[in-house]
Amino acid sequence: MQRKFSFAITTFGCQMNKSRSEHLAYLLSSHGFIPSSQKEEADILIFNTCAVREHAVERAIHHIHQTVEQLSLQRATSPIVVVCGCMSELLREKLSRKLPFVTILVGTSGWDKLPSLIQETLVERETSCFFPQEDSAPFLESGYLHGDKISAYLPITYGCDNFCSYCVVPYVTGRQRSKPMDLILQEFQNILAQGFREIILLGQNVNSYGRDFGEERAFEKLLETLEQRFGEQKIWVRFITSHPKDMRKSIIGMVRESSIFCAYFHLPLQAGSDKILALMNRKYTQREYLHLVALIRETFPEGGIGTDIIVGFPGETEDDFQETLHVVRKAQFDIAYTYVYSPRPHTRAATLVDDVPLKVKKERLSLLNSVLREVYLERVRCRLHTETTVLLDEEDDSFFHGHTASNLRVYIRKREGYQIGAFVPVKLRALQGTKVEGEIVGVRYEDSQTALSCRSDGKR
Repeated sequence: MQRKFSFAITTFGCQMNKSRSEHLAYLLSSHGFIPSSQKEEADILIFNTCAVREHAVERAIHHIHQTVEQLSLQRATSPIVVVCGCMSELLREKLSRKLPFVTILVGTSGWDKLPSLIQETLVERETSCFFPQEDSAPFLESGYLHGDKISAYLPITYGCDNFCSYCVVPYVTGRQRSKPMDLILQEFQNILAQGFREIILLGQNVNSYGRDFGEERAFEKLLETLEQRFGEQKIWVRFITSHPKDMRKSIIGMVRESSIFCAYFHLPLQAGSDKILALMNRKYTQREYLHLVALIRETFPEGGIGTDIIVGFPGETEDDFQETLHVVRKAQFDIAYTYVYSPRPHTRAATLVDDVPLKVKKERLSLLNSVLREVYLERVRCRLHTETTVLLDEEDDSFFHGHTASNLRVYIRKREGYQIGAFVPVKLRALQGTKVEGEIVGVRYEDSQTALSCRSDGKR
């Protein structure tokens, strides 16, 4: 009997990377390889990497070095080491000098060839680098071995056309390619059949879905079709990420009228100063951004808005930074991911003088996070003692962990008869630090005659 080889995947970076690792796990499993949760025992170690910031690159290189060195001391035979993804695409053959033990080096495309490359390497034990030309064909990636059992990622685009001046993504993933709607609908149905309770539509900019097909409002058509076909299902659907310049009133209106789409919008601000936004090539102003936020808040008083913010971009003065804090206070973000600017190869911003001292960048980041925390706590306090619906997605010995349709994280003391994957009515009771504690009230929606649907106030 032919021996079957095992693999373990380590993923760095964003949700898209996590989803692509799930696709790679599906491809390898389809070719007879066996997934392993133990890196110590796997025959093949795969590292799916990120290059969005220099720190991400350094962290990945350090982790790969450390992991392989430790396993080499513990094992009689060395594993096959595969490094793929954005960092590989960015550094290419240079990475071989930094990680000389790598067996297979692959960029962001041509992953369908990885199973055969690994099989060849198992026989010949030779190293290989594979960097095919950027694919301009539609995005046809299909099949995912989902790691989660509650929420499933469903990519609808890959690549990006925006070329923000600080961002390396278009240079490592290529231009945007959209997945045909028929394929999305098929995958959506497959995810439902597997019993998932939440589907997350993924893209670098989901609002521009279909633009590479020559369709300006294809995203609305996709949302409408999903609502028509699956609107009676007990499922939550959310989409990330939305570029503020492409978020339209029509999209917000479709979410308002939907029974499955969650009132959560991830709208990366990046900076609050019009001067810095122009240097970043973001193509919107502070006023336009705040108008969009006001529209969402008016439509969904209890909906959620998430964001990303960079501090210390070249040329950012103290006045520019104060403009960012002004937007934070006005927008009242529910979730925020914050970063210190770092130059990335190939980007236009890399040609600018990185003139904000690191000490100042760190001070601004600390102050920004402090203001964001205040804003978050203020919004949560206003919601205490109200009822909402929570999807239970994790548990420990004493608590269920879950999230609302607006993406608020809630911790709920366990009660008998409930389990992960249930939609439950919860009263938000208390705030412990930044943790929101809730209490289950009533019965599970599955046990009642009440339909699970989105309401115009953003609750379920």
